[in-house]
Amino acid sequence: MRHLLLLATLTTFTAAHADSFKILAPATTGGGYDTMARNLSKTLDATKLGAGSSVYNVPCEGGVVGLRDFVKKAGQGDQLVVFGLTTIAAMITSKEGGVDLKDLTPVARLVNDYEVLVVPASSPYRTLSDLTAAFKSNPGLRFGGASVASAGHLFTGNVLQASGGNVRNLKWIPSSGNLQGIKAMLGGELDVVSSSYGVAEPDIKAGRIRALAISAPSRIDGVNVPTAREQGVDAELVNWRGVFAPSGLGSAERAKLSSTFSRLARSKEWRDLLVAEKQNSFYQPAATFGYFLDREVPRIQGLLRDLGLSR
Repeated sequence: MRHLLLLATLTTFTAAHADSFKILAPATTGGGYDTMARNLSKTLDATKLGAGSSVYNVPCEGGVVGLRDFVKKAGQGDQLVVFGLTTIAAMITSKEGGVDLKDLTPVARLVNDYEVLVVPASSPYRTLSDLTAAFKSNPGLRFGGASVASAGHLFTGNVLQASGGNVRNLKWIPSSGNLQGIKAMLGGELDVVSSSYGVAEPDIKAGRIRALAISAPSRIDGVNVPTAREQGVDAELVNWRGVFAPSGLGSAERAKLSSTFSRLARSKEWRDLLVAEKQNSFYQPAATFGYFLDREVPRIQGLLRDLGLSR
């Protein structure tokens, strides 16, 4: 009996104490990827799914710089990286290359975010149709947000093209992040910004800026911003984020990762963090996530071609 009790105790401890992970955030501290990586680390620790997991940052080039080293870690199941749509675009537009999705193992899609087109409260553009009409007559309008080929850049291009504008005339002025873009606009340096809704929400609610359209496919509960589609513009974009491992993992390692992140995505700890960060939970397991990427990459390539950023 004593032997059985000891065995049961050891089994329970082993199940609860999973391996720790080293999580790459391929961006600066405080950005969206960094926040997601640190939220993952906190949840892995709190749920005992990966106690002691740590985060490190390697910024620049939309995440590609960090990924160039990460893909060399083939076969290491304790290595993870978080990124999303913006980094896929950076892979496609990178002149240095060196990174491809085939060098990575999709683990789970975890978060959806949406872009919102905003103008200063004093702007003459009160609706999306006001803005798109103005762009056709004045292609010198100063648009901006995060980096070139960011989610905001792609959504802006999608909206202007779907409205009949010449998207090759789009003047995009990048900032180091969405918040910096909004500050630049309020300082008179930009006319329009495309930002993630979570970043823009405080200024929208305070009345400092006006939201003209959100990139979601349909209205979001609790968000009083019309979609582009309901205003007659056939444009939408989901700024998704997910977690990946290196290539070269065995089936047992892939199954273990899938189980770990399935449990994490359903945990109260994870959902509470997303609510605090004003992000939307959207879980896709590895197989479904991989299928999504097979369709998403060509779509991103098409948007980049429209903007003249890719062949």
